[in-house]
Amino acid sequence: MEFDRVRNDTQRKIRVEQIKNAAIKLFDTEQFHEIDLAKIAKETTFTRGNLYKYISSKEEIFLLVVLDEFKDWISDLKKNFTIEMTHEIQAFSQRWAEVVYRHQRFLKLISMLFTIIERNVTLEKLVSFKSQFSIETVDLNHVIKYVFPVWDDKTIDKFFRVQTHYLIGLFPYTSPTPIQKEAMEQLDINYKSLDFINEFSEFISFTVSYLNHNLKVNK
Repeated sequence: MEFDRVRNDTQRKIRVEQIKNAAIKLFDTEQFHEIDLAKIAKETTFTRGNLYKYISSKEEIFLLVVLDEFKDWISDLKKNFTIEMTHEIQAFSQRWAEVVYRHQRFLKLISMLFTIIERNVTLEKLVSFKSQFSIETVDLNHVIKYVFPVWDDKTIDKFFRVQTHYLIGLFPYTSPTPIQKEAMEQLDINYKSLDFINEFSEFISFTVSYLNHNLKVNK
């Protein structure tokens, strides 16, 4: 791929997509700390200097990737949750966990979003990201409102906050890196492998039951 000067917004968007795709390819095969702009540039055949015309850090690229993955996840949820499930908590929880687990790239990114990615971008880029993320969240809220029509905005917000906090810890624990596994083996640490879907489904079931109980109590 030869680098040509961008002459309009359409060409710029194409160039940014190429950069994102290169970053995703690396992210799927390497640890985040191993990825740098030089590697991303090599995947695109851009020079590192040319990359800086579009982004200023690898974290800035991954903010864009997070948004794309978030949109894909919401789209998947919208396809899978089309009926009310107020009295089918177990079925809802199992399906919800299965859909979430299909989006492992998003899970991996969200696990490092607050502690790594967001802390290494400019204020301008972070404000833009959070603004777009909030806009997409509206569709996410509609999915839950359709499934649990009695839930108010406060309850829906709490559902997503609580599940996000749990995901940030659960996913890395259920998917240790090779070096983490090796370290535990050398130290004879009895690491208990957990099934993400089972653990997350159980957590979602408890959370939904708790939120439903709170709604009844506060009526």
